[in-house]
Amino acid sequence: MNQKRQTSRDYQELLRRYRANGTRELIGLPPTISTRRSRSARLRQSDMDEALRGGTGTYQKLENGVLIPSPELFLRVSRTLGFSDHHLRIAHLDLFKTDPVLTAGPVSPHWRRWANSHTEMAVVCSPAGEVIAGNDAFAAMFPSGEPPANMTEWALLSDEAREDVLQNWERDWAPFLLADLRLALARYPDDPALQKLRHAVQNDPRTSHIEDAPTGIGDEARQLRHAERGLVTVRMLTSHTSDVTLVMLLLESPSSTESPSSTDEATLPEEEG
Repeated sequence: MNQKRQTSRDYQELLRRYRANGTRELIGLPPTISTRRSRSARLRQSDMDEALRGGTGTYQKLENGVLIPSPELFLRVSRTLGFSDHHLRIAHLDLFKTDPVLTAGPVSPHWRRWANSHTEMAVVCSPAGEVIAGNDAFAAMFPSGEPPANMTEWALLSDEAREDVLQNWERDWAPFLLADLRLALARYPDDPALQKLRHAVQNDPRTSHIEDAPTGIGDEARQLRHAERGLVTVRMLTSHTSDVTLVMLLLESPSSTESPSSTDEATLPEEEG
C-alpha cells in the first residue's frame, strides 16, 4: 500500500546522514564479499539490523518513523552510528523532549579567562563540584586564601563550611546543595566522583538526615563569613553547560533591598541542560 511520505523529523535526517557516511567496518561488522569488490561500501539498513541484533526491518522502521524507539534503543543506535554528542542531544530532544544522559566531555582550557574576566566571585566546576578555575575574588573568600579542590564536598562535608563560612548551614545551604547534588547524579549517573560524593553524604552524621529542598541553590540572599570582608550577604547565580557548572557569588551591599544590577550577570551562558 502506497502511503504519502511525511516530512522527516530531525532524528530521522540524522540517522540517514550518519548511515550514509558509515561502513560495515565503522560499526564493527566484517566486510561482505560485495563490499570488498565495490568501491561503494555504503552502510545498509540491514547492516544496522545485524549490528544491533534486532529483527529484520527493525532499523528501516525506525529510520522511516514507523517505529518510535525507546530511549535505551535510540542510544544504542546513535552510539553504533557514531553520533556526536551535539547531534545526539538534538535527536533525543526531537524524539523524547528531554536531554540524553551524557558523559561529561573534555573541559576547555579557556574557562580561567572567563573566571578572571569578572570582579565578582566566580568559579567554574565540574558536574561533581571539582574546581576547574576560579578568580582571585573567589579565592579570597576562604581562610587559607585557596579554594578547596571540590566545592560540593567542601560545602556539604567540611567543618569549615558548616561551622564557620556558610551561615545557618543546615537551614539555608545544605538542603539546596543536596538538591543540586541529586540533580547532578540524575544527569551523570555513572560519574565516579558523584557516586563517591553520594556515598559520603549518605554516611555523614549531619547530612544523612537532611532532606533535599524542592529546588537547588537559587539567587536568594544567603549569608557567609568572608575571610577578608567578614559577615556578608551573597546571591548565588549558577548556569550549567553540558560539561561544567558556572557559579557567581554576588555581594550584596548592606543597603540593598533587591538583586543588585551587575553587568556580570549578563555574561553567564544560557543553560543547556
